[in-house]
Amino acid sequence: MKKILSETLIYGIGAILPRVIVVILNYLFIKNITHKEFATFSNLYAGISFVNVFLSFGFETAYFRFSSDKEKEKLTFSTSFVFLLALSGFFLLGIIIFLTPIACFLGYSQNPEYIFWFAFIAFFDTLCVIPLASLRFHNKPIQYTLIRVATALSQSVIVIAMFLYIPQVVLENVNLKEKVSYPFISNLLASFIGFLLVLPILRQFKFIISIKLLIKMLRYSWPIMIAGMAFMINENFDKFIQKYLIPDHDAGAYGGCYKMAALMTLFVTAYRMGVEPFFFKQMNRENAKHTYAKVTEYFSFFSSAMALGIIANISWLKNILVPNSTYWIALDIIPIIVIANLFFGIYYNLSTWYKVTDKTHFGTLISFIGAIITILGNYFLLKKYGFMVSAWTTLISYLCMMGISYFLGQKNYPIPYRKRKILFFISLMCLLSFVISYYTRYDFWIGNLIFILYSGIIIVNERGFILSKINYKR
Repeated sequence: MKKILSETLIYGIGAILPRVIVVILNYLFIKNITHKEFATFSNLYAGISFVNVFLSFGFETAYFRFSSDKEKEKLTFSTSFVFLLALSGFFLLGIIIFLTPIACFLGYSQNPEYIFWFAFIAFFDTLCVIPLASLRFHNKPIQYTLIRVATALSQSVIVIAMFLYIPQVVLENVNLKEKVSYPFISNLLASFIGFLLVLPILRQFKFIISIKLLIKMLRYSWPIMIAGMAFMINENFDKFIQKYLIPDHDAGAYGGCYKMAALMTLFVTAYRMGVEPFFFKQMNRENAKHTYAKVTEYFSFFSSAMALGIIANISWLKNILVPNSTYWIALDIIPIIVIANLFFGIYYNLSTWYKVTDKTHFGTLISFIGAIITILGNYFLLKKYGFMVSAWTTLISYLCMMGISYFLGQKNYPIPYRKRKILFFISLMCLLSFVISYYTRYDFWIGNLIFILYSGIIIVNERGFILSKINYKR
């Protein structure tokens, strides 16, 4: 447990810093671009998330799975990288050849360069997937974090310079006429820098491909890729489709406030970076199920307190992260999305059973159920009832995925969770979140008093675990 916490902290810095920067730079974007441009910003980043999932093809998880045989780790690395290089290369070539019709189809006939830039972003990001996964597998969180931090800082420095220091006439002379293009260009340059930083890792390997191993990895990974696509539907379909179903003003406000809710996503992402390779390394140990149960329980307790802490402090966080008050019409989506991300984090823990038993098709099934809920809810209700529909469908989708994964997991790979205690704390957190948002309207003092009381209840109930860790350190 101590190892997970320490590695999660280090991985978290590298894994979530790019997202943190986007959240922080949200202030700069909202100050300088219109609601319509922010809707474009949200739409394109939602779109590229699907591309990234397809191009990575579930090979990050497949690499962890097949590298568990140490004798085949190098072959697994080279096979994975060569496959992703070929896949992303063909994708990039296709975009270059058919750029104009693709841009017209997506509604960007006036700015086909946006599609061109994002194709290169996806290409360079894909080339970094396996090298970065290798650092995680070999327990090199510091090196991993340094690369991710350097990439993120490069992006932030470039975009800040473009908004604040480089004369606009200079940028217009290089065909950067719309300010919304500044984040796109900075992301492209940062992705290229990230690729340059992983080159030393690539030089350690001979790039050969084992067809036999590739077939095994494809059989394992394609359901994960499909599940990843379904997850991206849950995560980004709302922001993608809003551009076409609701006014740009509302879509921009939703996208702006969603960045605040992403504070919870940052924690879940950091946790996932540290725990995924750990779970695979535990799979053959005698007490693996007990370990999975403990990790899931303490994640549930800690993350529920964090979720409530975010909700309790919306009153002042909005002034920092969403400084334009015209965006605050979407403020009430934040508690819903925060709790939805908590449910996804728990689902991720519960999904361990089908990954370690090579039954990844169950993950595809569960994710598709969630995706169907998201698509139907947004398609049929969004235009009539507005952006709150998107928030609620996200929460309902993750709640259903969490429940289904639990029940299927207990039938196929029973794990002794303390489900009553987990359910109690999650239910209490949801109730208190409703009180803070609906009855107190995000009052700072009342909200934080509730947060402190809730955290105190968790500490008292889990004092044995906390004291054991304190005594262990001594």
